[in-house]
This record gives sequence, C-alpha cells and structure tokens, in this order.
Amino acid sequence: MNWKRQDLGMKNTSIYVNILIFICSSSFLFKQYALLSLFSFLLIIALAQVYYYRKVGEKLELLNKKKRVRLMKDTTSQIVLSFQNKGLPIWNGTLLISFQTSIQPNGIANTTIAGFHEVRVPFSIGYKKRVTLKIPIKGVHRGLARIKEIEIQIPHPFTDGSVLLEYKPFILMDAIVFPQIYPIDEELIPSKFKQGKLELNSSLFNDPFFPVGTRKYEPGDQFHHIHWKASAKTQELQTKVFTKVADVSVLFVVNLKEKHSVVADFEEKIEWLASHIDACYKKDIPFSFAINIRAYGKYPFVYLPIGSGDTHRIQALEILSILSVSDILIPFEKIITYIDTHIELPVTVYVMTHDLEQFLPFLSPWEQRTNVLYPMDLSKGGLF
Repeated sequence: MNWKRQDLGMKNTSIYVNILIFICSSSFLFKQYALLSLFSFLLIIALAQVYYYRKVGEKLELLNKKKRVRLMKDTTSQIVLSFQNKGLPIWNGTLLISFQTSIQPNGIANTTIAGFHEVRVPFSIGYKKRVTLKIPIKGVHRGLARIKEIEIQIPHPFTDGSVLLEYKPFILMDAIVFPQIYPIDEELIPSKFKQGKLELNSSLFNDPFFPVGTRKYEPGDQFHHIHWKASAKTQELQTKVFTKVADVSVLFVVNLKEKHSVVADFEEKIEWLASHIDACYKKDIPFSFAINIRAYGKYPFVYLPIGSGDTHRIQALEILSILSVSDILIPFEKIITYIDTHIELPVTVYVMTHDLEQFLPFLSPWEQRTNVLYPMDLSKGGLF
C-alpha cells in the first residue's frame, strides 16, 4: 500500500457504535420495537461509516511519474498531480503538499514551516475517476525544490474525526530554478586549423556531407569526390566542392575556492557561467566547463564534457542549479593540472578566478596551445 493511514477520531466512533448496539439489544429484549427501529437505523449508518472509514483511500493512486519543472527566477509554472481512484469516493477532502523554498506558491495561501512551503487545496475524487490538480509556483532563487510530502485528509461524513493518508514512496516530481542569465555579446575567434561545424571560407577542412557545387577536375582530386552526373552532362570530369568548416569551441574553468573557504561572489560566478553557456547555446558553439567542487565519478571535480544543443544546455544549467556553498572544494591548481594532462583543450578557454597572478605559472602552458581569456568584470562580461 502506497499510503500510510492515521485514524483520527476512530475511538469516538467505536464508542458510538457500542452504545447503539447496547440500546438496540435492550430495545429488543424489552420489546420496544419503535426504539429498536430508530436505533437500528442509526446503527446501520454508524456501521456504514466505520466501513467507509476503514476502506477509503485503499485504492487511491498517485500517478508518481518522474517529471521536472524548470524555471528561471521570477518565472511561473505549475506542479501537476494526477490521482486515480478505484475505491470508495472521497468527498470534501484536503490535500497538503510541501516543498522546498527555492520555489513558492504563486497566488495561493500557504505557510512556511522549517524551510518548507505548505499548501492546502480542496480534494475530492469519485469512484473510478481520475483527478488532476495544478499547483501554481514561482521561481524564487537558484536551487532544486523537492516535494517533501503529500497528505490527504478525509473528514468523517457524519461525525467528528478524519482519516489522514500520507504518501510513503519517494516522490519523483520536483522543480528546479536555473541561475539568473544576462545577455552576453562576445565573438569567439574560430580556429581554421581544427575541423568543426562552423562555416569558414579560410578553413583547411571540408565537410563531406554538405557539397555546395562542382568544379573542373584537377590532378590529385580524390576519386570518390568526382560528381559523375555533372561529369556526364558536361562531358568532362567534375569534382564536388564542399563547405569549408572550422572549429569554434570553448572551455570554462571557474575557481570558487578562496584560501580555505568559498568565494564571496559565489552566486555571481555561477550566473556568469550560466550566461555564457546560454550565449554559446544560442550561437551553436560547443562548450564544456570545469569547477573546483569535489565530485565522484570519472572526474574528481564538477566537469561537463564538451557538447552542444538544447539537451546539453539543460544538463549544464541543472548542474549549476544544484551547486552549493557547502560543497567540498579542491585547490584550483589541481584541476588545472588535471585538465592539462587528461583533457584536450578546445579553441578557447575562459579562466574565471581571483588572484590570477597566483595561477599564471600553471596556465602559461595553455597559452602556448590555445586562446586563453581571463574574464574579470562579471557584470559586463569584460576581459582583462
């Protein structure tokens, strides 16, 4: 069973049933049939209530599907809860849902207890019915908001008391608020010496999947590049001409450790990185990032391999959304050394750190291999 039941007021109902049974028995013994009829009717109602009390909610199901609501700060959305009922109907119930405070209820009454928002909404569902409730929410600050609990309180139809159903399984639905993003207007310089996807006439590489025309065959042209249909029409060999492509890609390396603690501008650095990631996504520029926060897996720090597209962007923003000032940090020079020996540097590397002079000896080998930029002004995205 997915619901944990708590019976509130069942003791009073049991006493009420016992009294009615005693009165009905006494009426029968003393042949008081008018009283027997009246109290038998009340007993039937009480027993029906006891049956309802014990069976209601047994076949109520929350459609607990994995779903994540994504928001930005001050944007709105909804938490959608769907219920399927194959048992006794529920009337005049109340649903309670509580979730973390990186989001807040939007336009509905709520209370905040121990760092969680609690929302109460009316709840009713019939036999073999499906009900969908939508809880409007608003993004407050960067972070992941999990649903802590879902409870349904069902009042007694005829007497005081209620049944409290508490959902026991882990709730798969949650909401995440992405970091604040501001516009970035920077042009990255592509490399014509590395093959990529960016069209660039001066590049040394061709994209064999995108021919743009033909030209007269020249000695040294590859045989499989000959355009046979064009050659048949012109009565001389024609070679395919392909789109020239170059590589434009970027790695962001961010230092969040200052001496023995986290940097004071933690949120500003996260927003800077999120804004540049969004700018790369809009320009279809492959990107990756490394942050000196301890991680467990293939890489000993938070690292997103290079990629592009909407899925890669969402993955990047979700990683940034859950980072916390309480995370374990590692020395910045260690991730520089690790990247230098384990990861191929892309065309451009952004290094965001304080005390730049301290790390220049570790970064100087990078400057000989790629284009290294040192952003300083976070509010404007300027370069040092």
